[in-house]
Amino acid sequence: MSEQLSYKDALKRINDIVERIENEDPDIDELSTLVKEATGLIAQCKGKLESAEAEIQLSLEKLN
Repeated sequence: MSEQLSYKDALKRINDIVERIENEDPDIDELSTLVKEATGLIAQCKGKLESAEAEIQLSLEKLN
């Protein structure tokens, strides 16, 4: 999954993947695909959080 989702949509997809892995017992090929997708989404979310944190920090510094 290379498209950029919103943070909220990416988090929902991660939760869907976890639920699927826990409840559906996917075969090894599907499991591998799901884990790769989740890993990419987690990295995307982490990047968005870091970017938001930097923007907030910059805004707070401008106030001082």
